[in-house]
Amino acid sequence: MSAKIAIGETLVTAARLVLDRVGELFRVGLVLIVGFFAIGIFALEYVLPLMRATVPQVGGPAAGQPMPDPRFLPAMLLIVVVEFVVISIFAVGWHRLILLGSGAGGGFGIGFGRREIAFLGRVWACFLGVLMFSVAFSVFEFLLAGLLRSNPQGFVVIAMLGFTLVVSYVLGRIGLSFAGLSIDQKLSFAVSWQATRGEGFRILATYLLVAIGWLAVGLLFSFLAGLLGLGYAAPYALMFINAILSAGFIALLVTINSILFRRLSGWRPTGSQPVPS
Repeated sequence: MSAKIAIGETLVTAARLVLDRVGELFRVGLVLIVGFFAIGIFALEYVLPLMRATVPQVGGPAAGQPMPDPRFLPAMLLIVVVEFVVISIFAVGWHRLILLGSGAGGGFGIGFGRREIAFLGRVWACFLGVLMFSVAFSVFEFLLAGLLRSNPQGFVVIAMLGFTLVVSYVLGRIGLSFAGLSIDQKLSFAVSWQATRGEGFRILATYLLVAIGWLAVGLLFSFLAGLLGLGYAAPYALMFINAILSAGFIALLVTINSILFRRLSGWRPTGSQPVPS
């Protein structure tokens, strides 16, 4: 059995791999950056105004009364759909770049074929699974509060923390399947779960440290942007910079998953430089 994964070494290796491939990030991540930038503009110019907009209700006992604009939910769904598509395209391309090398794909190193569609399908499966789990978790929280004769709102912080940790743990355990899919290796959620046995909490800690670092970067960026007044002076430039930073963050997550895949699945590349363990 291989040695336990080293959290610090994994993070340092992943960060170095991303920094060494900044140029590749703008090539493979072009669709992701442009997609996030377009989503930001759409949210700013269309979705945010809808949040404050009301329309008169038609028919029923409350006819003529103001109600939320019915276009808001479809607009939010469109954002989710576009995000999942561009993330899937990028994630497949970046997995292949890290695991197989720069020659794994021509042109921009990305596409939208069977790999990306299968990846997107698994993303939606995870999203729906998390959604159903959140409903069950909310019901459990409400029942537990009733048994303890407490206000359910008092459990919100603890419940959200628990929910986030459980979901992150599960996604970390099944994450290898996404890397395998990207390089045409058959690896189901169940096989990924088995391959990460005994490593779940280390994987969770690794991703939590990345999330904490990303939060710190986001707070610093927001502070500097507010200090310089970029939100008012150059909102589109701010959104574009944020899109680039988001692409870098996702690249780091995908790189970590690639390292974990090679280390824990037993897969070895042929005819290309191996990604560091």
